[in-house]
Amino acid sequence: MKDYISNKTWDIDSPEFSLPISISFWLLIIFNVPSLICSLKLLYHLIIDNSLRKSLNNHVIIALLIIGLFSQLIDIPFYLNFLRIGYVWPKISLSCLLWWFSATGISNITNLLMAWASIERHILVFHGRWLRTKNRRYFIHYIPLLTIILYGFIYYFIILLMFTCENMYAYTEDWCLHPCYYNNNNLALYDTIVNSIIPTPIISFFSITLIIRIIKQKQTLHRQVQWRKYRRMIVQLLSISALFLFFNFPMTCIVLAQVCGLPDDSLGQLPFYTYYLYHFVSLLMPFVCLTSFPEIQKKIKQMIKFKKPINIIRPERNIIH
Repeated sequence: MKDYISNKTWDIDSPEFSLPISISFWLLIIFNVPSLICSLKLLYHLIIDNSLRKSLNNHVIIALLIIGLFSQLIDIPFYLNFLRIGYVWPKISLSCLLWWFSATGISNITNLLMAWASIERHILVFHGRWLRTKNRRYFIHYIPLLTIILYGFIYYFIILLMFTCENMYAYTEDWCLHPCYYNNNNLALYDTIVNSIIPTPIISFFSITLIIRIIKQKQTLHRQVQWRKYRRMIVQLLSISALFLFFNFPMTCIVLAQVCGLPDDSLGQLPFYTYYLYHFVSLLMPFVCLTSFPEIQKKIKQMIKFKKPINIIRPERNIIH
């Protein structure tokens, strides 16, 4: 998603950059620390709890949370450090490669996973019989999920490290400017359209049609959807999709406009703000996911209560000498 945006640089000290650096910096820190803790807590319970781990609708959530850790542990810290000192540190090629992968690669893998989650919810809710056998579950559920993840990691490993061009590492520019594969118009266009733009309308379409199908099914006397059975996974998807589209849609529109030939100069600092807001997809995702797991919320609350110090009041004893 950031390929086209990364081709334009911004002077963070410019008057046009109206959001103070200190606010940008502390806002990300304030959200990133609890978000990281929430992600780890969620992943721990989703993996340890046998029933939650085996539930098919939770697998894409686990994948999204794990992928989100790359953003929380690599992309955001690099971005915070750049805001703090004004250049990429440490000044080595690995820093830029990691930042490119965690910014562009991870965001696009998230896009693809969200698109698949939107499609898969229709299968889980309306076509559960497709997943009754082990072989069908492998072909319809596990293979698509693993294919998306492997595709993302292999694709960005190849174009960042093995593509036949030489990367130029601009340590004084945000995101080290951009990887060299962006100079290949065909590859940059494929990456932007397929991995960045297309998932957004897919998510929108399948989320809206899910709501429409639920309403229609509930109104049909002969084929009622068991709302209580599927309510969690439906609300879970719609809440995550709403979060994703709210922060991702503006950047998708800007990237699409740039692909269609809109001059960068006409956008001013707007691309920077859309990228900044996109960070909140990974930052808020764990909290949105947590709301759909009341059993995990209960365990976390019990853990917090257990850790609170208990003040024991002891009666004073009169010592007779």
